Amino acid sequence: MVEQPVSVVASELPAAIAPEAAKAAAKRTEGASLKAERAFYKRFVEQYHGLYQTRFEPFRRAEDKRLNRDEFDDNFVQSGERLAALARGEGDFAKDRTDLEELLQVMTQASTLPETLARLNQYKNAFKKPVRSQVERFRTESRRGWDSLSTSCEGWYESPVGCAVTRQVSVPYTQTVTAMALPEGLLSHTQIFRGMQDRYFALLTERREREAASVSAKRADIAEGQIIGWGSLHLMLYVLAGFLVLMFFFLLIAIERHQRRVNVRG
Repeated sequence: MVEQPVSVVASELPAAIAPEAAKAAAKRTEGASLKAERAFYKRFVEQYHGLYQTRFEPFRRAEDKRLNRDEFDDNFVQSGERLAALARGEGDFAKDRTDLEELLQVMTQASTLPETLARLNQYKNAFKKPVRSQVERFRTESRRGWDSLSTSCEGWYESPVGCAVTRQVSVPYTQTVTAMALPEGLLSHTQIFRGMQDRYFALLTERREREAASVSAKRADIAEGQIIGWGSLHLMLYVLAGFLVLMFFFLLIAIERHQRRVNVRG
């Protein structure tokens, strides 16, 4: 058998660039698909940071650091990580958007509560007091001893081999220090903000899990009721079938007796 010649046609060549074109198109599509998400997170961070600046930062103490928009985002929102997760196909943007919008609303309301304002004022107006504490530190001391590997003295090779040397040794010690500190248990404005945000998400997760468990239990009850209902129906059908069989049996007996009477009379 003779090997048949093969050839390549022009229409097959563009396929070589198709994968790269497909990748570029995918990137363009991905970028376009996340445009709305980026816009939302940017707007949310600006609004949320604005809430922090107007309701919490006024209670900042002089030694506390101011958080700019990007620092605030990294600490409390992490919009970059949220977008990266969406780009990987993870997460639910609609759910996240709803949660964050509700967070902004709830935090705005909570920031005006008397309890919140009392804690913020307590932090801002607190006085530092001297606090003594024990601190472990190290100091360098000179210690003289014998070094059998040293050759820095005359006759080092004679027994005992080596020389007397002085070493620098780090020695631990405990020192009592006094520092000015705020009362123990007092939370800063950023810690209060963080605690309120963490509690929001903790309560949200807890209630969703409880609701999911409740729905699951109701579905199980419905399924169990259906099973019991079908069981009762089957039992009723069995009883009815038995009753019909019994009635049919009595009917046959009645017919037989009637037939006997007819035969006797005849």
